[in-house]
Amino acid sequence: MRALAVILGVLFIVPSCQAQHTTHEITFESGPFHVVGDLQLPDGPGPYPVILFVHGDGPNNRTSGVTYPPIMERMLRAGYATFAWDKPGTGESTGQIDRSRLGEQRAQIVLDAIAVLKPRPDIDVARIGMWGISQAGYVMPRVLTKTDDIAFMIAVSCPGEPGVEQGAFLVTAQARCAEALSDDDATEMERLLSEIELATTYNEYVHHKTALRAFPAFMALEEEGMFVGVQPESRWHAPNLEGEYFFDPAGVIEQVTIPVLAFFGERDTQADPIQGTEAYRDALARGGNPLSRVELIPGVDHNIILSETGCMSERDRRSRAGWRNYAAEYLDILEEWLRGLPR
Repeated sequence: MRALAVILGVLFIVPSCQAQHTTHEITFESGPFHVVGDLQLPDGPGPYPVILFVHGDGPNNRTSGVTYPPIMERMLRAGYATFAWDKPGTGESTGQIDRSRLGEQRAQIVLDAIAVLKPRPDIDVARIGMWGISQAGYVMPRVLTKTDDIAFMIAVSCPGEPGVEQGAFLVTAQARCAEALSDDDATEMERLLSEIELATTYNEYVHHKTALRAFPAFMALEEEGMFVGVQPESRWHAPNLEGEYFFDPAGVIEQVTIPVLAFFGERDTQADPIQGTEAYRDALARGGNPLSRVELIPGVDHNIILSETGCMSERDRRSRAGWRNYAAEYLDILEEWLRGLPR
């Protein structure tokens, strides 16, 4: 469907310590979704390179609370426009993402956002990039397979493995956060979690789930709101190995030749930071772009925010101000890298 844009420009006056910018609200259609977002243009003459914000999982709006503005500030300072929108079902955007078609639908929203921007004389269509976090690691590679319009990509805590393995890591890591767990038990728990998702019969599923429930650390997750029970056979189904949960993003990343900047948080308990760092470094080495860079930032969590444990329980207690407590090197490297891209 051809995207139709409705543009309203409003000049925002910001303190002198921040990058001066102009904000335009843009609306467009993407399949069943009506999407509303903000395009921020930096001070100075255009046309400007632009960075599209690709959200992680869950409800996210065009500023994602207080988390996006410090990142956008560095991009604007470096001379880049930013475009972020309310995810369907959040803020002013309508509709709900179909989880069984999540990657496809979310990638199409990005493609339709590009289509909205390309006719604008204030946008440099040869320098359109993406910034994405977490679940965006499964969306942005799909975008790269569907268009040549992306000139660079910034990946933050993006998994370097299929969702089935990333999910097993996440649950195991949260179990370790909830209760002491030895390395051997953690390895076995992670294996069982993967086997549960790969089970081809209900009896196989029950066998692995029963073994998993023998771990007190796993059962402790019930207090965190996670489902730890055994699904009834009427609700269980065999895995679709061609489905969303089994897509491997590394297979796409190793083929891209555009510059890619990837960040990982050493204390991340949602996506494996060590596996992700290694997977991106290996994949980007095969791509061969000399401007690509992978950084493992110490002392930070999934959002590259300073953290004692990296646990989701710590994140849930974080104050509003705490959500802006990024590692200084994250924002510094981001701005430096953007300034060094070809003009």
